[in-house]
Amino acid sequence: MRRIYHRCRLVHGDLSEFNLLYHEGKAFVIDVSQSVEHDHPSALEFLRKDLSNITDFFRRRGVPNVLGVRALFDFVVDPNIEDEEEELEKISQRQAESKDEEDEEVFKQIYIPRTLDEVTRKHFYWYLGQVIHFSFHRSPFPCETSTR
Repeated sequence: MRRIYHRCRLVHGDLSEFNLLYHEGKAFVIDVSQSVEHDHPSALEFLRKDLSNITDFFRRRGVPNVLGVRALFDFVVDPNIEDEEEELEKISQRQAESKDEEDEEVFKQIYIPRTLDEVTRKHFYWYLGQVIHFSFHRSPFPCETSTR
């Protein structure tokens, strides 16, 4: 996904286990006709959903140590990573040390601005509210209850 994002400058937009083929040790992404360019207004939302679909698939299959959506998102969009294998190892280490599932769920729901012009007071205060709820160990979503 990182290569598609940086080399092709695309986001699949509908990636799931049904759009991956595995042949002779290589993964191939298919059904890219609905892909959008990475500067499309909804590209980051699509990317987050693609990452969520793939991580959910591997977790359902019992694959150990699947990276979280937020960690993968940061890995995919970061233009400054030179050694991908080394960076993935660092991310895996950080995730093993801090398993924060609530933070992961907040990231899946939060608005992702593409530019500073898209950051409004409304978004800032909504995000601040999520952080405050999270800091008190309550669910950041009003319809859910905390298990802590």
